[in-house]
Amino acid sequence: MTFGRAVLVAILALVLTACAASSAPSPSAIAVATSAPNATRPSAAVSAAATDAPQSPSPHLTPNPPTATSSPKPPSNPPPPKPTGVKFDTQVNSNADESVAEITQTVTWQAPRTKGVTISIYGITKCIAQPANPSPATNGPCLVEHTPLPTSVRRLLATTPASEGSASWTWSEEIGCDIGLPNEPDGPAYYAVVLAAYNASDHSIFAIAEPGGWYEPGPDEVIC
Repeated sequence: MTFGRAVLVAILALVLTACAASSAPSPSAIAVATSAPNATRPSAAVSAAATDAPQSPSPHLTPNPPTATSSPKPPSNPPPPKPTGVKFDTQVNSNADESVAEITQTVTWQAPRTKGVTISIYGITKCIAQPANPSPATNGPCLVEHTPLPTSVRRLLATTPASEGSASWTWSEEIGCDIGLPNEPDGPAYYAVVLAAYNASDHSIFAIAEPGGWYEPGPDEVIC
Protein backbone atom coordinates (compact mmCIF):
# COMPACT_ATOMS: atom_id res chain seq x y z
CA MET A 1 0.00 0.00 0.00
CA THR A 2 2.83 2.29 0.82
CA PHE A 3 4.53 1.48 -2.47
CA GLY A 4 1.40 2.27 -4.42
CA ARG A 5 0.96 5.63 -2.72
CA ALA A 6 4.57 6.54 -3.51
CA VAL A 7 4.07 5.69 -7.19
CA LEU A 8 0.88 7.78 -7.29
CA VAL A 9 2.64 10.76 -5.73
CA ALA A 10 5.47 10.48 -8.26
CA ILE A 11 3.07 10.36 -11.23
CA LEU A 12 1.18 13.39 -9.88
CA ALA A 13 4.42 15.32 -9.52
CA LEU A 14 5.37 14.56 -13.17
CA VAL A 15 1.94 15.69 -14.39
CA LEU A 16 2.19 19.01 -12.50
CA THR A 17 5.70 19.61 -13.86
CA ALA A 18 4.54 18.96 -17.41
CA CYS A 19 1.59 21.32 -17.05
CA ALA A 20 3.77 24.05 -15.63
CA ALA A 21 6.22 23.71 -18.53
CA SER A 22 3.50 23.84 -21.21
CA SER A 23 1.83 26.92 -19.76
CA ALA A 24 5.06 29.07 -19.50
CA PRO A 25 5.88 31.28 -22.60
CA SER A 26 8.84 30.12 -24.65
CA PRO A 27 11.82 32.50 -25.09
CA SER A 28 11.60 32.34 -28.84
CA ALA A 29 7.97 33.37 -28.80
CA ILE A 30 8.81 36.37 -26.61
CA ALA A 31 11.64 37.40 -28.90
CA VAL A 32 9.41 37.31 -31.93
CA ALA A 33 6.73 39.33 -30.20
CA THR A 34 9.13 42.06 -29.08
CA SER A 35 10.92 42.35 -32.44
CA ALA A 36 7.78 42.58 -34.55
CA PRO A 37 6.91 46.14 -35.75
CA ASN A 38 4.36 48.06 -33.75
CA ALA A 39 1.10 47.89 -35.63
CA THR A 40 0.00 51.33 -34.39
CA ARG A 41 3.20 53.22 -35.41
CA PRO A 42 3.65 53.99 -39.15
CA SER A 43 6.80 52.62 -40.68
CA ALA A 44 9.59 54.91 -41.91
CA ALA A 45 8.62 54.22 -45.50
CA VAL A 46 5.00 55.15 -44.84
CA SER A 47 6.06 58.32 -42.97
CA ALA A 48 8.41 59.33 -45.78
CA ALA A 49 5.68 58.70 -48.30
CA ALA A 50 3.38 61.00 -46.35
CA THR A 51 5.90 63.83 -46.03
CA ASP A 52 7.42 63.50 -49.51
CA ALA A 53 4.14 63.46 -51.34
CA PRO A 54 4.24 66.12 -54.12
CA GLN A 55 2.27 69.22 -53.28
CA SER A 56 0.21 71.06 -55.80
CA PRO A 57 2.52 73.45 -57.69
CA SER A 58 2.07 77.15 -57.02
CA PRO A 59 0.77 79.08 -60.02
CA HIS A 60 3.39 81.01 -62.03
CA LEU A 61 3.03 84.78 -61.85
CA THR A 62 2.84 86.22 -65.34
CA PRO A 63 2.49 89.89 -66.25
CA ASN A 64 -0.91 91.05 -67.33
CA PRO A 65 -1.24 91.03 -71.11
CA PRO A 66 -1.18 94.49 -72.66
CA THR A 67 -4.53 96.08 -73.16
CA ALA A 68 -5.71 98.95 -75.25
CA THR A 69 -5.61 101.23 -72.21
CA SER A 70 -2.20 100.14 -70.87
CA SER A 71 -0.21 100.20 -74.12
CA PRO A 72 1.28 103.56 -75.19
CA LYS A 73 -0.60 105.29 -77.94
CA PRO A 74 1.28 106.72 -80.90
CA PRO A 75 0.66 110.39 -81.64
CA SER A 76 -2.54 110.74 -83.60
CA ASN A 77 -1.00 113.45 -85.77
CA PRO A 78 2.83 113.29 -85.75
CA PRO A 79 4.90 116.24 -87.00
CA PRO A 80 5.48 116.34 -90.74
CA PRO A 81 8.88 115.35 -92.14
CA LYS A 82 11.68 117.81 -92.85
CA PRO A 83 11.30 119.44 -96.29
CA THR A 84 13.45 117.86 -98.98
CA GLY A 85 14.47 118.80 -102.50
CA VAL A 86 14.82 122.43 -101.35
CA LYS A 87 16.16 125.17 -103.64
CA PHE A 88 16.56 128.93 -103.28
CA ASP A 89 16.63 131.53 -106.05
CA THR A 90 16.98 135.32 -106.26
CA GLN A 91 15.92 137.26 -109.38
CA VAL A 92 16.84 140.95 -109.84
CA ASN A 93 15.18 143.07 -112.53
CA SER A 94 16.29 146.69 -112.91
CA ASN A 95 14.30 149.57 -114.40
CA ALA A 96 15.39 151.44 -117.54
CA ASP A 97 17.89 153.76 -115.82
CA GLU A 98 19.03 151.05 -113.42
CA SER A 99 18.20 153.15 -110.41
CA VAL A 100 15.60 150.79 -108.94
CA ALA A 101 15.60 147.02 -108.83
CA GLU A 102 12.72 144.62 -108.35
CA ILE A 103 13.93 141.62 -106.40
CA THR A 104 12.08 138.30 -106.12
CA GLN A 105 13.22 135.47 -103.90
CA THR A 106 11.74 132.00 -104.30
CA VAL A 107 12.00 128.80 -102.29
CA THR A 108 10.90 125.49 -103.81
CA TRP A 109 10.60 122.00 -102.28
CA GLN A 110 9.70 118.54 -103.50
CA ALA A 111 8.25 117.17 -100.24
CA PRO A 112 6.13 117.25 -98.25
CA ARG A 113 3.10 118.03 -100.39
CA THR A 114 0.57 116.62 -97.91
CA LYS A 115 -2.89 118.08 -97.41
CA GLY A 116 -3.18 119.88 -94.07
CA VAL A 117 0.55 120.74 -93.99
CA THR A 118 1.88 124.26 -94.47
CA ILE A 119 5.40 125.53 -95.18
CA SER A 120 6.79 128.54 -93.33
CA ILE A 121 9.94 130.27 -94.56
CA TYR A 122 12.15 132.36 -92.30
CA GLY A 123 15.07 134.72 -92.70
CA ILE A 124 17.78 134.22 -90.05
CA THR A 125 18.72 137.61 -88.65
CA LYS A 126 22.21 136.70 -87.43
CA CYS A 127 25.22 135.31 -89.25
CA ILE A 128 25.44 132.66 -86.56
CA ALA A 129 28.36 130.64 -87.97
CA GLN A 130 30.67 133.61 -88.48
CA PRO A 131 33.64 133.54 -86.06
CA ALA A 132 34.01 136.42 -83.61
CA ASN A 133 37.42 137.39 -85.01
CA PRO A 134 37.90 135.89 -88.47
CA SER A 135 41.26 136.07 -90.18
CA PRO A 136 41.61 138.59 -93.04
CA ALA A 137 40.55 137.40 -96.50
CA THR A 138 38.51 134.48 -95.15
CA ASN A 139 34.90 133.53 -95.66
CA GLY A 140 32.30 130.91 -94.76
CA PRO A 141 28.57 130.19 -94.46
CA CYS A 142 26.36 132.09 -92.05
CA LEU A 143 24.35 128.98 -91.17
CA VAL A 144 25.29 125.32 -90.86
CA GLU A 145 23.22 122.25 -90.00
CA HIS A 146 22.32 121.37 -86.39
CA THR A 147 22.36 125.04 -85.34
CA PRO A 148 19.67 126.01 -82.80
CA LEU A 149 17.26 128.59 -84.24
CA PRO A 150 15.32 130.33 -81.47
CA THR A 151 12.39 132.58 -82.32
CA SER A 152 14.54 135.65 -81.63
CA VAL A 153 16.63 135.06 -84.80
CA ARG A 154 13.77 134.09 -87.15
CA ARG A 155 11.93 136.56 -89.38
CA LEU A 156 8.85 135.16 -91.13
CA LEU A 157 9.06 135.72 -94.90
CA ALA A 158 6.25 133.54 -96.29
CA THR A 159 3.71 130.85 -95.39
CA THR A 160 1.88 128.70 -97.94
CA PRO A 161 0.23 125.25 -98.23
CA ALA A 162 2.82 122.52 -98.70
CA SER A 163 0.96 121.31 -101.79
CA GLU A 164 2.03 124.51 -103.64
CA GLY A 165 5.65 123.36 -103.80
CA SER A 166 7.01 126.92 -103.82
CA ALA A 167 6.71 130.36 -102.23
CA SER A 168 7.96 133.78 -103.37
CA TRP A 169 8.17 137.31 -102.05
CA THR A 170 9.05 140.48 -104.01
CA TRP A 171 10.12 144.00 -103.17
CA SER A 172 11.68 147.01 -104.88
CA GLU A 173 14.66 149.04 -103.70
CA GLU A 174 17.17 151.51 -104.99
CA ILE A 175 20.21 149.98 -106.52
CA GLY A 176 23.24 150.52 -104.34
CA CYS A 177 26.23 148.74 -102.94
CA ASP A 178 24.66 145.58 -101.56
CA ILE A 179 26.83 143.01 -99.84
CA GLY A 180 25.62 139.55 -99.03
CA LEU A 181 22.09 138.22 -99.36
CA PRO A 182 19.53 140.73 -100.73
CA ASN A 183 16.97 141.63 -98.09
CA GLU A 184 13.46 142.95 -98.12
CA PRO A 185 13.92 146.33 -96.42
CA ASP A 186 10.72 146.27 -94.32
CA GLY A 187 12.21 144.37 -91.39
CA PRO A 188 15.47 143.23 -89.85
CA ALA A 189 18.18 142.08 -92.24
CA TYR A 190 18.56 138.34 -92.70
CA TYR A 191 21.68 136.39 -93.58
CA ALA A 192 20.28 132.91 -94.32
CA VAL A 193 16.92 131.38 -95.24
CA VAL A 194 15.31 128.25 -93.74
CA LEU A 195 11.92 126.53 -93.95
CA ALA A 196 9.91 124.02 -91.93
CA ALA A 197 6.73 121.99 -92.44
CA TYR A 198 3.86 122.57 -89.99
CA ASN A 199 0.66 120.74 -89.09
CA ALA A 200 -1.83 120.99 -86.23
CA SER A 201 0.44 119.24 -83.71
CA ASP A 202 3.97 120.54 -84.37
CA HIS A 203 6.57 121.36 -87.00
CA SER A 204 9.45 119.54 -88.64
CA ILE A 205 13.09 120.37 -88.11
CA PHE A 206 14.35 123.23 -90.27
CA ALA A 207 15.86 122.74 -93.70
CA ILE A 208 18.40 125.26 -94.99
CA ALA A 209 17.31 126.86 -98.25
CA GLU A 210 20.12 129.41 -98.39
CA PRO A 211 23.07 129.30 -95.93
CA GLY A 212 24.19 132.85 -96.76
CA GLY A 213 27.82 133.76 -96.30
CA TRP A 214 30.30 136.05 -94.61
CA TYR A 215 33.56 137.50 -95.85
CA GLU A 216 36.37 139.18 -93.97
CA PRO A 217 38.23 141.55 -96.31
CA GLY A 218 41.98 141.48 -96.61
CA PRO A 219 44.08 144.46 -95.46
CA ASP A 220 44.31 145.98 -98.96
CA GLU A 221 40.73 145.35 -100.06
CA VAL A 222 38.14 148.12 -100.41
CA ILE A 223 34.45 147.15 -100.22
CA CYS A 224 32.23 149.54 -102.27
